[in-house]
Amino acid sequence: MSEAGIEIVALLEHTTPPSGLWLDALRRLKRNPGALLGLAVVAVFIIVAIFAPLIAPHQPNDQNLALVGSGCCPGPSWGHLMGVDDLGRDEFSRVAYGTRYSLVIGVVSVAVGLSFGMLLGAIAGFVGGVVDSVIMRSMDVMLAIPGLLLAIGIAAMLGPSLWHVMIAVGVANIPIFARLLRGTVLGQRESDYVLAARSVGVRKRIILSSHILPNSMSPVIVAGTLALATAIIDVAGLGFLGLGSQDPATPEWGTMLTNADLYLGTAPFLALFPGLAIVVIVLAFNLIGDGLREALDPKLRGRA
Repeated sequence: MSEAGIEIVALLEHTTPPSGLWLDALRRLKRNPGALLGLAVVAVFIIVAIFAPLIAPHQPNDQNLALVGSGCCPGPSWGHLMGVDDLGRDEFSRVAYGTRYSLVIGVVSVAVGLSFGMLLGAIAGFVGGVVDSVIMRSMDVMLAIPGLLLAIGIAAMLGPSLWHVMIAVGVANIPIFARLLRGTVLGQRESDYVLAARSVGVRKRIILSSHILPNSMSPVIVAGTLALATAIIDVAGLGFLGLGSQDPATPEWGTMLTNADLYLGTAPFLALFPGLAIVVIVLAFNLIGDGLREALDPKLRGRA
């Protein structure tokens, strides 16, 4: 082998192979203390949700009226770390079991908004023309109504139910994801790799699903992570308004806040602990979303 060939081989051996976008983003995410803290907090909530029967000292609906015989409601103690409610139910157990509801609420609400929003946004951005105008004007009409007000209207129309509230919050998020993905698809549609795929006769459906969408997902994933936090807040708010679960025994944080409304003066801890749980998990999702945004956005990569 010639000297030039030996030098080329040595150079290739010492050259770090290029890594993909997601691998680079993962490395930057690992160096972001805020994102790591958010991931750790969410992991704790997931563990609590999975192992709630083992962590909670009581069943969420076990009543002990003897504890409230002298008046509502006994505060935190060694036997009941977060106190008991007006029916003698252990507040810590109800908050632990409520983690399951909150995580399901966030995932279902975002899944509804993300799936339909991505479908409409991808079609509008890739097809264009009249289809784009019709879809986007429909999204503009939905965006003209405040998201929470739209969710209240949809939930009221469907009827009070926890699942209906999740669907309502998800529908209110559809135009956000649709407009976001449409804008990204429009930017990718005229890229060189798309033009090259068209020139060799690749079908439009394949171009959209295999080339454009994978390169347009970064902002949507970030928005979806932040929407998880917003969905938990919105569903808790709708539950506080009486549009959520109609069973007061449901250990859902919004329903628990509704039940604690009558005892804010005498037993504020009944609202403090479920409210604090909402604040912590929402903050954790926001930290994760900010970390993903800094890791995936080229303009912010220097900060991560």
